[in-house]
Amino acid sequence: MKLVVIHTNDTHGRLAPDAQGRWPNPALRLRELLTVHPGALYLDAGDTISAGNLGFRPGGEPALEVLSDLGCRAMCLGNRETHPRREIFPRKVDRARFPLLSANAVAKGGAPLPVVPNVVVRVGEARIGIFGVTVPMFSRKQWSQPLCDYYFEPPLESAKRQIAALRGEVEVLIALTHLGFRQDEALAAACPELDLVIGGHSHTDLAQPAWTGQVPVLQASAFAYYAGVARMDLGGGRARLQSWEKVPLRDGVRSA
Repeated sequence: MKLVVIHTNDTHGRLAPDAQGRWPNPALRLRELLTVHPGALYLDAGDTISAGNLGFRPGGEPALEVLSDLGCRAMCLGNRETHPRREIFPRKVDRARFPLLSANAVAKGGAPLPVVPNVVVRVGEARIGIFGVTVPMFSRKQWSQPLCDYYFEPPLESAKRQIAALRGEVEVLIALTHLGFRQDEALAAACPELDLVIGGHSHTDLAQPAWTGQVPVLQASAFAYYAGVARMDLGGGRARLQSWEKVPLRDGVRSA
């Protein structure tokens, strides 16, 4: 069986419609790309919205609606999607009609937590486990923690717990992260059970997959310049990356 995974990261509001509701060219081209690959698994690695870490758009984030309309199956919580206060964090991401993933996000004192650790989706007959880990924005020992309703546990420890829970239940295991490229490489080195790491946060413009042992690490630049297209073979007992390319989503951007 073959699996196509299309992924974006760090689009920073560039997929959001204008005041008249018209989609920008990157969103339209992403829709065309998804049409070319029917049945593809579309994932996003976070920082999709334009608001800053402490920012908040009262009417919600239209970029999250665009991802929903495009059929995004899961998104890793990015630092821009977080907020330390319970009054704001859930409202900041409430226009997402897909799972927001962050296995290392923790709520305090009964605060609502608008993320889940993982999701298992089906593509054809294959069960695909996807978990998210986010760069720690508020740690348990941070001086400002008394003002925060949330904190983040160490990502690597959280990832290992997710792998232990999911690996025997799925045919494909994907880490969808918002940690940065070097941390993704460290994750892949520590967790050879992974089939694929799709990352964001560092805006790394890879020309080809970065292999750590048998685990490929992918990232597709930033600001909606590209989408990544990964083609995987699920035969032979383990999912393998066969090819990967970056597809331009903007005028004047060369194919890579």
